[in-house]
Amino acid sequence: MLCGVHNHEMAPKLSGHLLAGRLKAEEKQRVINMTKSLAKPRNILTDLKEKNKESVTLIKQVYNARTRWRKGQRKDKTELQYLITKLEKHHYVYFTRANSEETTLEDLFFMHLDSIDMLNTFPTVLVMDSTYKTNTYGMPLFEIVGVASTKLTYSVAFAFLTYEKENNFIWTLEMLVGLLTSKRNMPKVIVTDRDPALMKVVSKVLPKTDHVLCYFHIEKNVKARCVTDCIVNSKASKAKGVGKDAKKVDDDKHCELVKKIVTTWRDVVNSPAEDEFAIAWLTFKDEVCGSFPLFVKFIEETVLPLKQHFVRAWTNKYFHLGCITTKIVESTHAQLKRYLRSSVGDLASCWDEVDKMLKNQFGEIQGSFGRSITVMVHKYKKNKLFSELKGHVSKAALGFIDEEYECSRRFGFAKEDCGFVQMTTFGLPCACILAYSFG
Repeated sequence: MLCGVHNHEMAPKLSGHLLAGRLKAEEKQRVINMTKSLAKPRNILTDLKEKNKESVTLIKQVYNARTRWRKGQRKDKTELQYLITKLEKHHYVYFTRANSEETTLEDLFFMHLDSIDMLNTFPTVLVMDSTYKTNTYGMPLFEIVGVASTKLTYSVAFAFLTYEKENNFIWTLEMLVGLLTSKRNMPKVIVTDRDPALMKVVSKVLPKTDHVLCYFHIEKNVKARCVTDCIVNSKASKAKGVGKDAKKVDDDKHCELVKKIVTTWRDVVNSPAEDEFAIAWLTFKDEVCGSFPLFVKFIEETVLPLKQHFVRAWTNKYFHLGCITTKIVESTHAQLKRYLRSSVGDLASCWDEVDKMLKNQFGEIQGSFGRSITVMVHKYKKNKLFSELKGHVSKAALGFIDEEYECSRRFGFAKEDCGFVQMTTFGLPCACILAYSFG
């Protein structure tokens, strides 16, 4: 200022001036409300500018408002104190483990009361897996999910673990088993990927539970090993000065070979009976992979010893409700990632998004129960078999029964022709039983 006069002309626009762009009280509240609704900062800024055409607020000011609000929520509490307060306020059961000096949190297990009720109602199948990049500490988030009678997935429990070692998994599963109200409620089937530590822990903590391994992950490992071990090199491509065309021909042959091996491997995995498995394995080993002994040796030594955990000839004897991969828990991971604002947030902010996800999830499950009781699919109404099941069996179960019923009507099934797969894996009548009862 010189003698009360500006030493430059007035700026034509006020964008970038902090005072001009600061948020009003009602705008701050709108930022908070939209943040709670998981709106992204850029969407919040767009909304503010639509409400006020003359607004010169910047995205940085929206971020600052969100940060101040979050810090204000915690007041003078530490991150862990705030998290424990929230867990208690929202009726979560939780357990913690610290290191030997009891100064650093190592593991945190938490579970909603509604999840405990769901677990004791639908404990048949549990699927377990870890997800990453959910918090600033790099702690894996171990998640356990189950399957309700309406075939919807529900989140059972979550655990922030320092390490993915046997000791951590044993502690987590022991906390989970301790929340079961009866030994009769023990899970019938546990589904995991091929994590060696987790596989050992499942057999220790739940020795009477059948253990299914995700065949999709096993197939990925087989395919990756096939790509490196089953190489096609023609004599022409080995010669010096070979052009790109010859190498391209070899690459195409390699791709076709890999596809053929993977397709034959799927036949091995999908074998419905042990004798058919033996035939499929010999075809895979001798006819398709006979020229690649190292690859066959890898399968025989590392994959085949686990056949009882992923080959249909054995898993079709388990009461797994159709869960033979970790797909449902990975789907829940993806859903949670959509809720998370950042991959570098603290544990409290991560829990906050888990809580929001669970509220919506439980609402959907309760809605599916209501629809199964009150709504009847039109094509079932005229069928006496289905009309008598209304209100007693979920719509998902009715769908499975209907598929088997249609098969029994079209083809007819004798007991010797039926594998009883639906009876053993879902506990529902299969085609031969329906054919005998209603044929």
